[in-house]
Amino acid sequence: MPGGGYVMSFTDITGEAQARAELERTLEQLEERVAARTAELSEANGRLARATQDKTRFLAAASHDLLQPLHAARLFTAALERDPGLTAPDLVKRIERSIVAAEDLLRALLDISKLDGGGVQPVPEPIDLASFLADIAEGIRPLAQDKGLRLRLGPLAGALHTDPGLLRSVLQNFLTNAVRYTPRGGVLLGVRRRGAQLRIDVIDSGIGIAPEMHQAIFGEFTRLGEVDAEGLGLGLATAQRIAELLGGRIELASRQGHGSRFSLVLPAARTPAPAPRRRPRRAPAGADPVRPLRVLVVDNEPSVVEATGALLSAMGHRPCPARTPREALARVDEVDLVLADYHLDDGDNGLDLIALLRQRRPGLPAALITAERARAVARRAARMEVAVLAKPMGPEALGAWLAEASMLEVEA
Repeated sequence: MPGGGYVMSFTDITGEAQARAELERTLEQLEERVAARTAELSEANGRLARATQDKTRFLAAASHDLLQPLHAARLFTAALERDPGLTAPDLVKRIERSIVAAEDLLRALLDISKLDGGGVQPVPEPIDLASFLADIAEGIRPLAQDKGLRLRLGPLAGALHTDPGLLRSVLQNFLTNAVRYTPRGGVLLGVRRRGAQLRIDVIDSGIGIAPEMHQAIFGEFTRLGEVDAEGLGLGLATAQRIAELLGGRIELASRQGHGSRFSLVLPAARTPAPAPRRRPRRAPAGADPVRPLRVLVVDNEPSVVEATGALLSAMGHRPCPARTPREALARVDEVDLVLADYHLDDGDNGLDLIALLRQRRPGLPAALITAERARAVARRAARMEVAVLAKPMGPEALGAWLAEASMLEVEA
């Protein structure tokens, strides 16, 4: 071309237009992704803010409910100290009730904390529902009888493959609530098949729940406020978490004044569960041992050793205190039974100690007293045939184990 100028061809114009269009599409897609991510972050921040508010409300309610029984116990103790002429046994019972209430709340808070933190992992096993549910019902029956209620069993056939301890926790909560909120009539426990699922129903003729409360009662510290003796308000919150952990769901059908149905829905097992083995008979709580016992008490906390020894002495036994494995090994030939804490000093633990003691005294009856709830600890204790008594331990649990251990010793 004259003058050496450059003339853009049609092909060049078309390529530039295509590149511009591609750039615009890329920018639009980038803007869309930025907007989507911004929305996601905004939603996540909203959830975090709500979770923080819920946690703050939860901790405030927990602190209030925990301080109440401790405050009552302090007042009862102060009254007893200032006026020895007061009826001591009655005050002691009130102090004990206050402490037990605080213990129950701490356990429930620990359960919820572990569930939320992923510290509880189900250990599934085959479960025959007929025997499993009948056993749970028998444990609740005395509560129902005390209120003059009928506890009936419907069809219980079915099998699950799930964690028995977690399943028992949910159903005991349902049954206990049913008895608590039923002034007259009765409670029915039954199982219905729904396709590939089983629905375990607890039906009562109690006060019922207003529709606006159906969701709220699954929140922490929610109570209906319609009976004299209500629980902590944590049971259904825990049950909801456990149901989700087990891959199931909770259903509620209720009308105020006409009773309620709480149901746990879980996948049915593909194969029937094996027939359950008969469990050995346990001594009843508070049963008297055959004879006074010499009990080795092992704990690294001096006050716990002292308090356990005082209770054993009051029950007619001879405590043999030890704070270290070395002290326990030195006294093992003098004792009939062993009570050991799980967490000891220097990384030692009660199960290892019991194994060492049994090298010297094969078959020595032993119990682990612990606040440790790890499944691995419970499974190892079961393999070793070591009883597990949860901290805080009440005198009834200790008395029942002493009676059982003494009976086993006599049978041997």
